[in-house]
Amino acid sequence: MGLGVILIFLAVIFILWGLFSRKQKYKIISNALLMAGTIALFISILLLTGIYDPYANHIK
Repeated sequence: MGLGVILIFLAVIFILWGLFSRKQKYKIISNALLMAGTIALFISILLLTGIYDPYANHIK
């Protein structure tokens, strides 16, 4: 759960930075930042909801 919370903050920073870069006409950088933010947000949602649990095999 800790990694999911950290990734949400990282995703928000990347998405906001990407939106700010889009206004500055840096298309390639803004697209890369928006994609990285979207991927980080998707992974954090998977971790927080429990769909992906990296420690599930070790708890048995």
